[in-house]
Amino acid sequence: MRFNNIVIGIAAILSGSFIFVYSQSFPSLGDGRPGASLFPMVLSVLLVIVGLVQIPSGVKNVKNKEPLFTRLPEFDLQGFCNFLVVVMCVMFYIYASDSLGFLITSFLVVFIMTLTLRARVTVSIAVAVGATLCIYLMFGKMLMVPLPVGLLSF
Repeated sequence: MRFNNIVIGIAAILSGSFIFVYSQSFPSLGDGRPGASLFPMVLSVLLVIVGLVQIPSGVKNVKNKEPLFTRLPEFDLQGFCNFLVVVMCVMFYIYASDSLGFLITSFLVVFIMTLTLRARVTVSIAVAVGATLCIYLMFGKMLMVPLPVGLLSF
């Protein structure tokens, strides 16, 4: 089933609001540093903003006489293969990240996923390097989340 952007926008606003309220119950560090609630709260605000952006395009679609719910086309082999690649990449990350490390494993996962979506090899390499480094810098360096070191122990 395919949903109009009004339905998606309302769901995003409700989800973001719930996550924002719930994340306020997370423990704080107490010394002025951000605690465990910071990241979920930032994401929930972004989710509400995305929901607010989706609603006007949904209203435009309703004015053009498009229904709120439509059926998706029948079974698509390419979509099913994409789904399998995502599942296999997640399983690969779970089992290989400890031995290969975060940097190598996430580069391979992003590279394979972008190739699956039929991106050119050069684009896939650039996206994989950029996404891996951004995630590593944000979580490993800024938020100090311990990431698997693996082969690159520096």
